[in-house]
Amino acid sequence: MSRGRLKRLVVASLWLVAFLAMFSQLRADSVEQGAPPPAAPPGPGQGPPTPKPTEIVKHLEDVRRHLNATRGRDDDSNRVLGVAQRVLRRAEQQVKAKDYFSADRSIGAADAFLHVAEHADHLVEGPKGPVPRQPEIADHLQHVYFRLQQADFFSLTSRDPDGKELSLMARKFYEESRKQYEVGNWFGADEYAKSADDLLRGLENLAQAAAPGPSLPPRPR
Repeated sequence: MSRGRLKRLVVASLWLVAFLAMFSQLRADSVEQGAPPPAAPPGPGQGPPTPKPTEIVKHLEDVRRHLNATRGRDDDSNRVLGVAQRVLRRAEQQVKAKDYFSADRSIGAADAFLHVAEHADHLVEGPKGPVPRQPEIADHLQHVYFRLQQADFFSLTSRDPDGKELSLMARKFYEESRKQYEVGNWFGADEYAKSADDLLRGLENLAQAAAPGPSLPPRPR
């Protein structure tokens, strides 16, 4: 077995152990409260394969251009845009260091935080197309609720200085989505659920960026 493959197996095993530990705690909490335990989640892996360096650089430039053209609507969106700018600067350093795995995940995190600010725009501007129906929003809320159980794990693993604050913000958006859902505002419920989901996606990318990535491929002979 090659050294690179062995390293990837070790990293994947560490992620799996961490998620299984988190899931065991969830099961214990559910039993204590008399609720049925949740179904076991699939293994997390390390996300999609790392793109080619040229694709990573192009993605970085696209996100930077979009970030520079976006203005926050409120304190929360201004906060996440600031984090996105910081994370993108770190991605630039990772590209220079040829740490393409971490750079790809950092860019993905910045992109996710950028989407949070876009949802704040949508809430001000109102719907411009069909709004998801009640059952679809309910399904999305259930998905976000499960993802929120992983928020502290992502925040801790990422070692990001803003991780805890972003985790709390995701919970706030989820609660706001529930409120909008309960009064029948499907558009508001949908946008707040998307905001929470994008924050969690960003945190997951930060956690993956902080983990050891796959080794670099050998140079051509």
